[in-house]
Formats: sequence, structure tokens, C-alpha cells
Amino acid sequence: MRGRVVIVTGGGGGIGSEVSLELARQGATVIVVDDGSGVGGEPLAEATAQDTVERIEAQGGRAIAAAISVTDEAAIQKLVDETLATHGTLDAVVNTAGAIRFPRIVDGTAEDWAIVLDVHIRGHLTMLAATLPPMVAAGRGRFIAVSSGVGLARTSVDGPAYGAAKRAVAALTWQLGPRMPAGVSVNALSPIAATRMVRASLAFAGADPGGLDLSAMPQPEHMAPAAARMAGDAFGWCRGRVIFSAGPELSLIAPPRLVEAFATGGVGAAAALPTLGPVVLTPAHEQQRSTGGSNPRFGPLDAAAAPTAATGADSGRTCLVVCDDRDLADGLSAALTPWGHATVVVPVGVSGGPDPVAGFMAAEEGIRRAAATSPTGAGLDAVIVVHGLDTPDAAPGVLGLGEPASGVSASGVSASGVSASGVSASGGGPGSAVDWQAVLASHAGTAGAILTHAAWARAAARHAATSGQPLRIVHIVPATSPGGRSAAQAVTQLARCVDDTPAALPADHDGAPPAGGPARLVAFAISGESADPADAVPLAELAARLVAADDALPLAGAELVLRPGWIGLRTHPGPAATLSLAGADLGTWTDDALRDALDPFA
Repeated sequence: MRGRVVIVTGGGGGIGSEVSLELARQGATVIVVDDGSGVGGEPLAEATAQDTVERIEAQGGRAIAAAISVTDEAAIQKLVDETLATHGTLDAVVNTAGAIRFPRIVDGTAEDWAIVLDVHIRGHLTMLAATLPPMVAAGRGRFIAVSSGVGLARTSVDGPAYGAAKRAVAALTWQLGPRMPAGVSVNALSPIAATRMVRASLAFAGADPGGLDLSAMPQPEHMAPAAARMAGDAFGWCRGRVIFSAGPELSLIAPPRLVEAFATGGVGAAAALPTLGPVVLTPAHEQQRSTGGSNPRFGPLDAAAAPTAATGADSGRTCLVVCDDRDLADGLSAALTPWGHATVVVPVGVSGGPDPVAGFMAAEEGIRRAAATSPTGAGLDAVIVVHGLDTPDAAPGVLGLGEPASGVSASGVSASGVSASGVSASGGGPGSAVDWQAVLASHAGTAGAILTHAAWARAAARHAATSGQPLRIVHIVPATSPGGRSAAQAVTQLARCVDDTPAALPADHDGAPPAGGPARLVAFAISGESADPADAVPLAELAARLVAADDALPLAGAELVLRPGWIGLRTHPGPAATLSLAGADLGTWTDDALRDALDPFA
């Protein structure tokens, strides 16, 4: 790193500080960015960036303190401009800045969610937008994001906002990295270490802060070698990957990958799902692998297996459909009718915009009214929330169907001339025509979309807890753009956190628990990656089955996807290969092993 110039955000403490020290030891000039905020994002204005600079200078290194926030777009852009003017180069960025709040879904406030998403998503996008252009212009550069295990294979019932945000960071990395031009790489580090976030999390869970002994955990300084390696020239071959570090071990994290799929153009999803759901999707979700590849698992499918109109004991249930697309809302209502569900349709009503508090209140009021005005008079049994990117140039209609949202041109093209979806109707993969700039642009509303689903999830959790009535919620996220796919993955991570959360009353509930104790909220998520109107029917049938069928309950938190002509199940992101350092330094052997994990025949 000798002669290199590197920006490290969150460099005032923990992993960021240790990464800054390591880069300086290797000869880099380090710009330490940290506004001195607390672990929860509270403004403390501590001189943490200067503290790290003084530690570096005491060891003979070169560093500059920048006491600014990654969420301050103007300040970050000014910093980058000044760095280029002074040093003539910007060679790498390590974006470790973060904040965490701990309440479970039933207690989390709009402020909790907004602060965490603001730092981890909007702040991350701010850093990418400011630093990638000069790297691309120079033809070289490294950007290292920071994700977390609780946004990947694991969940965090006490930090669903953090887990959802970190999944969005990983999803953006997987999509952006392969599209960067030659010489510029974007990767992510997923570390685990005894940081102040871990200490705060354990204290929140009831541990005595004074008695915590985290010496057995990897320490922040153990994360620095991997980050420094990823910031160096030799690691430029790796693009769009997430590397988990536990100090003496590194793991290559595989993105969600398809393990099961079935066509929706045969007998139809309504007829196929009674068989394929419990026989194919559920075992694959539980085992996180395909159960096919041997003897056939089922016989011919029969269209007669589709549900018929419910009567008597099977009827009298109510589902709230939160949707701005009138045609899709009608389709969902039609699909729910055979299951005995009457529907109440309301607009999304939560923008995630300048006043998220009002959005959270609107969601809670929407559920309260739906329960009070249930057509059956029996309260509320389920909620379906359909919401995608919350931007003025969002694609017309939900999944490209029905009436367009307000403020969208008939062509679906924004003023910048970029397609609203940024990709083809099929959703587009890394090989599609969309470039890295369009990928970033498509993420402008990702945090807002996640915030909207969080508002309705919290409102549903609170209703289930206070009413004592079991409730299912299905999150449908339009995902025909890269930003939409990141939002869909983040919302799936939210659903997984909800499903791992024990039933509990909200903290501000001042009444006695309902008879029998509080009920449990069960959450599902579907990534809608098709803009073909023909896929509206199987989408509605899948959502209806998740709402109503008992055999669908094991699919709670599954990574379900709708693509043109088919429905599929993806795995959760998880380790594909692990490298044990065995006391050795990171080096060419590390790169060779990672390459072999990616392609043993390369």
C-alpha cells in the first residue's frame, strides 16, 4: 500500500480504527472519516477520527482526520475533491461506518429503522457515488463495503433493521461488482469481532457490561489484514464478492442461489402448489439444498387440486391487502376467495420519505381499521404488503402491471433517460446491459422500500400481540431492477428475523396480555422479478397459499422468487468455502484458494 491514498469511514474506533492503522503501517496515507457518533447513531461529536490519526502518527504513519458523516453527501463529495486535489489519487475506500439499534420488530420505532438504514444504505450509496467515478476515470481503485453475518446466513431478532440493511449492502455488492470496469473492484467484508456493537448487543440482551469477557472472540485488529488485502492491488481480480472474516478463518459467502423452480404455465400455480409446496419447496428450504436429482418426487399434477370456494368453517377470514396497483389487488382478492378470505384493500400510505414516523403511524392505523371493519366481523387474519422502490420514477404499476403510480411517465423513463427498472423485464443479471451507474441509480429508493415493509411488519406484530389473534404477513417486493432485488433480499431478511422472534407484547402496551398469551406473527417474502402481466396470476396464487394453507407455514422466511413463467426457491446466503489461515499470512495462496472455490477449472 506504499504511496496509496485510502479513505476509511468509521475509522474512529473498532474495526475501522484497526484497518486504518494497518493500512498506514503498510505505507498508505489514510483519510480517517468519523463524526464521533455513538453506537446507536446518537450525535456525540467525539474526536474519534483525530484519536486514530494520532495513533497512526505515533507509529510514524501519515493520516488526516475528517469529522464528517457518511450521510452528509456534500461533505463527502468535498472530502473526495480535496483528497484528489491534494494527493492526485484515491486508491481505495474501506466503508466500515455503521450504527445499530436493538429493539425487536414489535418495539422498533421509525427512528430506529430510519437511523440504521440511513447510515448503512444511504451512507453507503453516498460513498459509492462520490468515490467510484474518480476510480473509474483513473482506471484503478478498490471499494470495500462491510456487511454482517446477521444479514447473511444468520438472523438477529434484536436487530432486524441492522440485518436487513446489511443484506442490502451484500446484495448491492453482488450486483455492482461484476459490472465495474476493468481495474476497479467492489467487494464486501463481513467481519465478526469483539467490537462496541457486539458489547452493546450483549448488554441489551441482559448481560452485565462490566462483566463481559470477549477475549475468546476475534478482536478488531484481527479483521485488519483481510481488509488491507482486499484494498491492495493484488486482490483486484476479485469482484462482487462477500468475504467473511473470523480472524484465523476466511469464508467466501455465496449469494442466494436457485435450488428449486417450477413452471407456472402448465396446470397453474394454484394446482401445482398443493403438491410442489410440501414435497419440493419445504424440504429444500429446510435443508437449504435441492432434494431432486434422484428418483422423481411426485406424480402428474392435476388441475383439480386447485382450492375450491370455501364454505362454512373454512370461510369467515379477512386479509388486508396493502397495494397501490388496482389490478394486482383485484387479482389477490380473487385468489384469496377460494380460501374463504374476504379482503380489505388499502393503499400503501407509507413513503419512507421525510417523515417516517407518520408512515409507521399510518401503517398501524391501517391495520387497526381493517381489523375493526372486517367484513366477517372476526378481526384480521392476514396482511399482504405489495411495495417496491419508493422513488418518483418507479416503474409503472406493481411488477409493471395495472395503473401507474403518480408522477411516473407513461414510458417509465426518468428525466435522466435511464429506464425506471434499469434492466430487462426478466430482471437482468450481472451480464445484462445495465451499467454500474444505473445499478447505483436504481438503489435510490431501496431504503425507503425497506422502511415501508418494516412499518407494516411492526404494525402487524403489534396487532397480533395485543389482539391474541395469529396473523400471517406476506411481503411482495417488485424486484425488476438491481435496487429492487436488493430491497427484496433485505425484506426477506426482515421476514426471517420476524419468524425467529418469540411472541411478545410491544414495550408500550399498558394492558394485560390477552388470554392464552400473545399470538405469533408469521412472515413470508416474495421477490417479484417479472414485469410480464401473465405472471400476476401465479404471484397472487402463491401469496394466497402462503396466507391460508397450513402446509405453507414451513416456508416462512424462505427466499421465494417469481420470475417470468416460473416460481423458485433460493438458498439463504452462506459460506461456500472456508480458508483456515493456520498462522500463515494472507497472500497468493489465499487468492488461489478463493479462485478455486469460485471455479476449480479456471
